[in-house]
Amino acid sequence: MTMQKTLLHPDAIGNGSYAAPFTKRIDIAAATDADSPNCLYISWNPEIFPGNTPAIQPGAGSVTVDGDGAGTQARITLTVENKTSAGVANSDITFTIDCDGAKTDWSSGAAVAYSLKDIIDLINDDNAGGTSGKFLQGFHCWIGEGGMYDLVCDGAAMFQDLAETYIMPGGCTGGYTGFLKRDLGDIVGGAASDGDHFAIWRLGLPESRDRGLFKILDLYGTVSADTGDDVSDNAGIMVVRDDYMDYVTPVDTWATDIQNHEFVYHVGRDNFPNSAGVATYNFIHKPDEAPVVRGPVVVIVKHDTDYDTNVLHIIAQLQAVAV
Repeated sequence: MTMQKTLLHPDAIGNGSYAAPFTKRIDIAAATDADSPNCLYISWNPEIFPGNTPAIQPGAGSVTVDGDGAGTQARITLTVENKTSAGVANSDITFTIDCDGAKTDWSSGAAVAYSLKDIIDLINDDNAGGTSGKFLQGFHCWIGEGGMYDLVCDGAAMFQDLAETYIMPGGCTGGYTGFLKRDLGDIVGGAASDGDHFAIWRLGLPESRDRGLFKILDLYGTVSADTGDDVSDNAGIMVVRDDYMDYVTPVDTWATDIQNHEFVYHVGRDNFPNSAGVATYNFIHKPDEAPVVRGPVVVIVKHDTDYDTNVLHIIAQLQAVAV
């Protein structure tokens, strides 16, 4: 059989060097909430699971975020549209997670989350209790490029509202459904961040949730000048490891919680390089000399003023490591 000459196609991809450097970029502009990266991603698989009621046929799944739906804290609602075996629409099945206190397990379709990891664990559970609680199995959630597992979620007005959004199924060509964007004017966590503001940006290969090996060859960009943005304030620009397997329950004190992470890099804003190839306060630019990092890692920019008035443009140059 004659094979197609795929390698000769002008748009062929995937034939480059696995070890070739590449870049990622984050841009957060002043007062532009849409720039806030997703803390989480979610997929929905509308299959009928063993043990469920045969008369209830699941259809579309959706997610909604009310930024102050649990008092002043966020409420996440997962909804399953469904029909009878005759095709007649039933009432929607809903599961709610309130981000307003210590984690509690599911009970009759309701639960409470304290951190991002709690939200992920709850959504990935196999039964939310109550009527048709096993339909929770159809949802699958994982970390996004704007989150870290021990981000405390019970701060007031931390997250933006999200109108009901239909969730794409896993493996679709349209990409995954992102949700839970932090509010750029209120991205604090109370005592969890000393009352300061901080941005989060995950790096990993091939995705932000990945625990693969890679090298950080450069990190540079523009970060608005601010007060309280120095290393001595446990602030500035930090790069730390954030792994699901190394998770430590946060105690709501920034100085304690941040030290539960392995530091890869830490520099005050005034010393942060604003262009590529800077020799001081930066990473080793030579691939054959740069140390290997096990991902994922999180870039944190922390200071006193919210991102309604600050601007953040950071570029990371990375290189995969073959083992």
